Amino acid sequence: MATLIVHGGAGRWDRGISRAEVDSGLERAIAAGWRALGGGALAAVVAAVAALEDDPLFNAGTGAVRNSAGGVELDAGVMSATGLRVGAVAGMTDTTNPVRVARSVLEDGRHALLAGAGASHFAAETGLPLAGHERLEAMARPVSGAAGDTVGAVCRDPAGDLAVAVSTGGTPGKLPGRIGDSALCGAGFYADTPGAACATGQGEAFIRLAGCRRAIELLAAGMDAPTAARGLIEELRERVGGEGGIIVVDAAGRPGVAHSTPAMPWAWRTDRDAARWG
Repeated sequence: MATLIVHGGAGRWDRGISRAEVDSGLERAIAAGWRALGGGALAAVVAAVAALEDDPLFNAGTGAVRNSAGGVELDAGVMSATGLRVGAVAGMTDTTNPVRVARSVLEDGRHALLAGAGASHFAAETGLPLAGHERLEAMARPVSGAAGDTVGAVCRDPAGDLAVAVSTGGTPGKLPGRIGDSALCGAGFYADTPGAACATGQGEAFIRLAGCRRAIELLAAGMDAPTAARGLIEELRERVGGEGGIIVVDAAGRPGVAHSTPAMPWAWRTDRDAARWG
């Protein structure tokens, strides 16, 4: 079964942003990912997350929050269960689509994670467009903004391949140079033969728990995606006192969503039923 799940970030959403606007953004992301599904699970999750990066409602790409110095630093990661291929970038200041740079890191294959100026140099050499930090900062949310935290997608394609993509502007008012879970394989994202998982919320908590790798371990132990998602969020609270959310798809294509935050908008679509929202 083909399944695609997207989320718009866990946290407390700005009351000035209507749920209808958020759902419209998620709908566009699902549509973009589903159109790309013919290229496989990895193409689908990258397309879905890039659509969310392009939407200023979400804390990624064009809608990223500012750090404590007023700057913008973006992280993103992608992973395919096939061959455990991974690519990630951290601290980028001059692109609106870091998820596409992360995919290029994966495809290039020499490294798993590039940061800062090195990631920008790689993007330029690869032919990916750079926006300039002035443009990112002009579009950014203020430090006190209440955007959701992180966007992401997981997918099982019709051939059974699994993939995950994640992108974030980080936490509002973070220290310059702070890297969260979204750039760290196993913490904010992971994909292996039992399934794929993507986290959102308190990044430091997911790093300490290696949260997404732990969710895949729960799948490998026999849990389905809904049970693994709930179990991981409970472990996050019990073991490290963290809160957040997670989306999970298992090897059978079953979707799982759980969160302990006041909000985490999400949507999924499968080839057996219409899109669902929460």
